[in-house]
Amino acid sequence: MSEATIALTAMTGGLFLSFLGFFIWGIRSGQFKNIEEAKYQLFHNKNTTNVDERKAESEEKGGKKQ
Repeated sequence: MSEATIALTAMTGGLFLSFLGFFIWGIRSGQFKNIEEAKYQLFHNKNTTNVDERKAESEEKGGKKQ
């Protein structure tokens, strides 16, 4: 085998092991549990406001229009 083949094989193996490590870490830390929850958390946060609502409030208070 040539040196290039050995280097590519070693790099591929290292890349595979790093991805496998991150995948195992994700499973163990619960990153893949209830993946649908993140998009609904926005609706439960009371501090978020719509951009249009903010703009209307600033105009009502006498702020300049952007």
